Amino acid sequence: MLDGAEAVARPLSLLAAITPETAPVVSWSRVAAPVLVVGRGTAANAFNAEECRAHNIPVVHRGSGGGPVLWDADLLSLDVVLPADHPRVGHDVTAAYAWIGEAVADALGSLGAPVRSLPLADTRALQRDPDPIRALASRACFGGISPFEVIGEDGRKCVGLAQVRRAQGTLFQCGILLGADTRLLATLIGTDAADTDALIDALSTTMCGLDAWGSTPQPDEVIAAVEQALTERTGAVIGD
Repeated sequence: MLDGAEAVARPLSLLAAITPETAPVVSWSRVAAPVLVVGRGTAANAFNAEECRAHNIPVVHRGSGGGPVLWDADLLSLDVVLPADHPRVGHDVTAAYAWIGEAVADALGSLGAPVRSLPLADTRALQRDPDPIRALASRACFGGISPFEVIGEDGRKCVGLAQVRRAQGTLFQCGILLGADTRLLATLIGTDAADTDALIDALSTTMCGLDAWGSTPQPDEVIAAVEQALTERTGAVIGD
């Protein structure tokens, strides 16, 4: 378990240390206490600072983009750091997500979760759909959808992806929800009571944790299944 700020900063430290001679690194993080993680360049009005203070939840900025994420005990964070010349990095930033999204979906499926990695064409169709509920939910990272992220058979997202590219290598980040406190998340990013109520309804239809589909695997089970899938695809050495 890590302090929230330390947990958010650690992946960039791993990326800074990667070299062409370094083996790929797979690392997991959990936090000791909840934090609200916001993407690079996030506007101050993207979250409710007063509610964050009232709930004693710090706001921490991450190196990658994207909307706010409530990182609590139910979020497992996976970081995969690859050297620049690794074949899984590629030149197409979007297509580069395919292998990790598919590997995580396969791993969670092996644990009984009815999930799949969303193909590019399906994602684009959803993004073009002028659904006001999905548009509202997309203010939060897990309320939106990007190519190759993992969704359930009911369309709700349970795994989010991000990446950071540097000259020396690429950091792929993956957040796996074991559970999802959509009410608290909505409270932390809602502008007022009416907005918060609308967000609660929207987020409940677009995101969820693995517990939404019955028995929830233990964190160690998820980690073992995902590491096996990743090792088969990357030959990665498991980090600590």
